[in-house]
Amino acid sequence: MEFLYSLPIIIDGMTSCNEITKDNPDNICAEKTVLDNPDILISVKKTAIKNGVNSIFAPTGGIFHSRLKDLGYDDSFSEFITKITELCSDTGGDDILTGSVIIHKQVGRIEYKSPAFEDCYFSYLEKMTLLKDSGAKYVLLKNHKDLFNMRAGVLAAKTAKLPVFVIMEVDDEGKNNEDTDYIAALITLQSLGASAFGIYCTDGIKHETALIKKAFPHAEIPLIAVINTQTDTEKELQRISEKGASIFIDAAENIQKDKIALLKKLPVKFTSDSEKDSFAAAVDREVFFLPEAPVFSEPLYCTYDMSDELIDFDDENINAIYIELTSTDDASYLADNANMSRLPFIIHSNDITTIEAALRYFQGRLIIDKKCDIDEQKLQKLARKYGAILY
Repeated sequence: MEFLYSLPIIIDGMTSCNEITKDNPDNICAEKTVLDNPDILISVKKTAIKNGVNSIFAPTGGIFHSRLKDLGYDDSFSEFITKITELCSDTGGDDILTGSVIIHKQVGRIEYKSPAFEDCYFSYLEKMTLLKDSGAKYVLLKNHKDLFNMRAGVLAAKTAKLPVFVIMEVDDEGKNNEDTDYIAALITLQSLGASAFGIYCTDGIKHETALIKKAFPHAEIPLIAVINTQTDTEKELQRISEKGASIFIDAAENIQKDKIALLKKLPVKFTSDSEKDSFAAAVDREVFFLPEAPVFSEPLYCTYDMSDELIDFDDENINAIYIELTSTDDASYLADNANMSRLPFIIHSNDITTIEAALRYFQGRLIIDKKCDIDEQKLQKLARKYGAILY
């Protein structure tokens, strides 16, 4: 997959206005403070650029409707996004890549039914459209916790034609508190169209480096690492680069110029044309690397509660569960029940609308049976759009 920008990318870590105006009381709107005193933001970003970063974040992470409504500024949603992004874009100029941020808590609730997912998708799309029109060259989905929101965000970014980076916060085993697995998320999101994927490991850079190393053989897109140039040693930074990270978000309050210079000099391991082991299906908790001749279950028809049937398949000698879909309701039933199985799914339907519904709402990477009574070119188009495997 071709990546649009030169690597390595090193980004300052200020992602919300609250981080810039942290000495203000909680009831003050940080975005209003920044726009009333733009030199505060300009100074922070100019200092980061002076210290060597080649990309800056417009600190839009805290701009979401529920928070602004509580502060009495909900009518300023579009204005805050537009002016803050434009301010950073103007500060960076043509030589500095300006991105913007969406933080997880702003959108979504974990229901797989289509209205909830579409609400989440359009919430992302509203903000991403404003960000792109204001000069953002990419958007970062920061510290997302579940594939529901990550997938909605990536699909919205594709609609907005805005490159999207995703950061997932994980523990030393590559899991988050929703039990989402980081390699399953990588496989799912890169196939869906994410431009870069990364992790922030709460247990420190040594564990983060180990996780980057495990992810690299499966990565068709650049890997992101969250670092801290104040506390991470040069040896640690060199090692995480060697293991595959090529985009770095520096969380240091005072960015260290010498360490940024070091990162820029290190060779970039990622190449977009190298062969990767990424032919895999996924659910949110697990990734499945398929054999050359996978064995599928007998066809299973969907019901509102199909958990017992799915659990029973775990004891069978199969590689995937074959799902027969007869309606868009079946697509919702599959999405709602899929987490009851530890196996991937292959879907079959003779209705293209039903196939698309399943691909859109399933939180993982599906396999499509190409023997559906649907034109194969149409199936290929859907598979590309949603990152599915056509088999």
